[in-house]
Amino acid sequence: MNFKFLLTFIFLISLTSCGVYNFTGGSLDDRYQSIKVDRFPNYSSYQNPNYSQEFTNDLQLRFDQRTSMSLTNQDDADIILEGEIQDYYVSPVSITSGEQAAQNRLTIKVKVIYTNNIEEDKSFSRTFTDFEDFPANQTLQQVEAALVPDINTRLIDQIFTAVIADW
Repeated sequence: MNFKFLLTFIFLISLTSCGVYNFTGGSLDDRYQSIKVDRFPNYSSYQNPNYSQEFTNDLQLRFDQRTSMSLTNQDDADIILEGEIQDYYVSPVSITSGEQAAQNRLTIKVKVIYTNNIEEDKSFSRTFTDFEDFPANQTLQQVEAALVPDINTRLIDQIFTAVIADW
């Protein structure tokens, strides 16, 4: 039993020491030292005045906490993330027999331009979308504070995975 544990431990140590994988969720090698995350302006028709800054801060925090890269404002960073909030809207999703919405959906769509200055072929421009449903008898203002953090988390999960796991 102890021999299996020792082999497993040695294997895990070797994985983390070669820079291929780390237990914080990233798989970037040691060549990546810096990341610049520009502010994502909100160009959607609905203007939540705080959303642009909240989204940008959450995205910066994710890369700061889960990678060894340092955040920078320099244009020569190893990785640069920029983009915009393209859509932030509510739409009905389930209609009752009286042609009234039983549920509404808050959808947020973010365009991301990822520039990899070390491996340029990994760079991309992609749109990420996520949503959350809420009862139609509530207004967006009543549920927004509860819905947006969940949507942000999933959007940032998608972005982080696309950048770090090269999906």
